[in-house]
Amino acid sequence: MRTIAAVSAAAVMAAAASWPQGAAADDFSFTVVAGHPPITAGVAAIRDFFIPEVNRRLEGAGGNHTITWNEAYAGALADVQGVLEAVEGGVGDFGYVPHLFEADKLPLEQITYVTPFGSADLKTMMRLVRDLHDEVPEMAQAWRDNNQLMLAAVGVDTYHLATTFPVESVEDISGRKLSTAGLQTNWLRGTGAVPVAGALPDYYNAIQTGLTEGTVTFGSAMAPYKFFEVAPHITKVNFGAQSASALTVNLDVWESLPDDLKEIIQQVAIEYQDYAADNYTNSAEKSLNIAAEGGAEIKEASDEMRAGFANAMPNIALEWAKSLDDRGVPGTKALEAYLRLSEAAGVRFSRNWLAE
Repeated sequence: MRTIAAVSAAAVMAAAASWPQGAAADDFSFTVVAGHPPITAGVAAIRDFFIPEVNRRLEGAGGNHTITWNEAYAGALADVQGVLEAVEGGVGDFGYVPHLFEADKLPLEQITYVTPFGSADLKTMMRLVRDLHDEVPEMAQAWRDNNQLMLAAVGVDTYHLATTFPVESVEDISGRKLSTAGLQTNWLRGTGAVPVAGALPDYYNAIQTGLTEGTVTFGSAMAPYKFFEVAPHITKVNFGAQSASALTVNLDVWESLPDDLKEIIQQVAIEYQDYAADNYTNSAEKSLNIAAEGGAEIKEASDEMRAGFANAMPNIALEWAKSLDDRGVPGTKALEAYLRLSEAAGVRFSRNWLAE
């Protein structure tokens, strides 16, 4: 369910007054919305890098502009499935939008989730997504249709299994219920596993109460969300790094800003993209080490197991592309461009996603 949370009168006033239309003031007040808490590396990177770096550069540019930031994380203004709408409607000026929950409104942004078993190099994957935006203008248009501009692509490190039971082969998850999100549920097709859709903040309780028996999630989430406490068997399947979210800005707000401020924000946003990618990658190693110290059993999936996952599912990429084509969305165009860009960047997939 998409909800925009009730907030205090002060927070509502701050959000509503974040940019007075038609004003020429040099002092701005912006609200940044995230449904995830700052233990999520992409949100932490907004707090620790994007905001202070924008402020630092404004000071270095002579202090002609100043910004007061209202940071509304962890569902303070919108839950993980409500951030897109919150920024669209002006409740927030900037947003950490987890577009993996927005397959209907942002279908082309799901491209990496229908082409798993690619690269684990998150920085490379996010640069590919930006390049894809340049080749497929319908992607940027979809954001504009939701009254937003994408400033940075934000991904997550490669995905693994965390389960309440040991996994030695693909057959071991048959009949098991696993927490997943978005189109990632397709990764379990053909395995006999039962995907249960949810979001990171829900997984721990779902596993603890027996609603599910584990999750398919990325390594950097294992320790912050303490999944290893309830699902101590971690199998490093390496489904690949994924483009999961974006840092966006409300289009009305953006078009009202002076050009010099826009330039600084855009420059920092590009650096934030790489900073967040490094943050996730570095956090993944630390997270898995913490899980191991906490008693988790961590093992690498065999090549046979990984191939088993890749080959068990139908060609979800072609299915996705053709279904979008039928809706008038250029799915095949995006898929072909993405795989061509990936090949040029040296990214190799475990199966040919263009093969029938």
